[in-house]
Amino acid sequence: MKKTSKVLAALFVIAAFAFVPPKHNVVGHWRITYSNGATEKVDFKSDGTYKSYSATGETTHTGNYKLSSDTISINDKEGCGDTYWGTYKITFFGKDSASNTVIEDSCTGRREGVNGAGLKRIKN
Repeated sequence: MKKTSKVLAALFVIAAFAFVPPKHNVVGHWRITYSNGATEKVDFKSDGTYKSYSATGETTHTGNYKLSSDTISINDKEGCGDTYWGTYKITFFGKDSASNTVIEDSCTGRREGVNGAGLKRIKN
C-alpha cells in the first residue's frame, strides 16, 4: 500500500508538470511576415536589443524589446523613435512560431505593420 501511494504521488507530480506551459523566449533569428505580406529577418539578442534586415540584407530597424510572459514591448530608432514603445500580446505556437496582436502603440506605422504579424524561427 505504501509503495502504491508513492507511485501514485509521483505520477500525479509528473502529470501536473505535463500541463505547465513552457516558458518562451524570442532570443534568436526569426522571419517576420508583416500584416501587408512583406517579410524581413529579425534578430532578437539576449541583451534586450533587436535588429531587422530587408531581403537584401540591409538593416531596416534597430531598437529595444522587453518580453514578459505573453507581452512584448518594442521601440525602434528609425521609424517611431526610441521613446515611443509599443506593447503587443505575443502568442507562441510551440518554440518556433508566434503572432503579435496590438495592446497599445501610439506609432501608427509600426502598429499597422506589426499588428497581426507572424514570426517563424529560422536558422541563420
